[in-house]
Amino acid sequence: MLLLSPATLALALAGAPLRTPGHAAGPPALLLSPLRAARVCAAVMLEADGAAADGTGVDGPAAGEGASEASTRDAAGAEPAEAAAEVVAEEEEEEEEEEEDLLSSPAFLKQKLKVLEAELSKVEEDTAALKGEADSKREEWSSQRQRLQTDLENFQSRHKSQVADIRTDAKIKVVNELLPMMDNFDRARGSIKADDEAQELANGRYLELHASLMAALEGLGVQKIETVGQEFDYNLHMAIQQVPSEEYAEGLVCEEMQPGFTCNDKLVRAAYVMVSSG
Repeated sequence: MLLLSPATLALALAGAPLRTPGHAAGPPALLLSPLRAARVCAAVMLEADGAAADGTGVDGPAAGEGASEASTRDAAGAEPAEAAAEVVAEEEEEEEEEEEDLLSSPAFLKQKLKVLEAELSKVEEDTAALKGEADSKREEWSSQRQRLQTDLENFQSRHKSQVADIRTDAKIKVVNELLPMMDNFDRARGSIKADDEAQELANGRYLELHASLMAALEGLGVQKIETVGQEFDYNLHMAIQQVPSEEYAEGLVCEEMQPGFTCNDKLVRAAYVMVSSG
């Protein structure tokens, strides 16, 4: 077992390399501050003085020199280590207490409060900036959504109008195919004279057939243009002749030559009329 003097032990605890005969310098066993090394050295010296006073050192009685020397070496090896461990533990406790005192000091708490207030202020500024950006984006997208909604409504309205126009044009085409037949019916009716029962029966059948045709046309949205007694309209009437009339004032239709029709407010055929000159 290697015995070290108090000064050597203090140097070792302070981190100085040890050199012993026949051994190279090794790394320090403990790295302590000079203050802690001094305290450890003082403790070791006190322990050594106590051992010398008790007569357990190398200068003891000669009768038990071998046993005393062995026990003294064991005690000298164990007691300084225990004393060094106690000093280290005390130093650690003191450092922990100093750290606790520092963390609970008013100055530290005030500084920590300032740091937290600065962080809170930054968070509030970032939140306000993000909120403003969100409001700006909301207004931008709201206006775009409104424009898109308006465009969609206009497109739907145009599409609906176009579909209605296509359907009306198809109906007008069908009605134009039927109008010559109806004109022939009207001419045939003009040639019928209800002089006997047979002619009256034929005239009745004609009226029934004409009514059924007009009902079917009305189902398609076809309406007959009013003529006699109405003011002449260049959009609906076709003037064939202007004649004097005692019954109708000037500019009024006094006679219908050929009926006209409209389909869903679109002109199918203008009515051929005679206009009163007064």
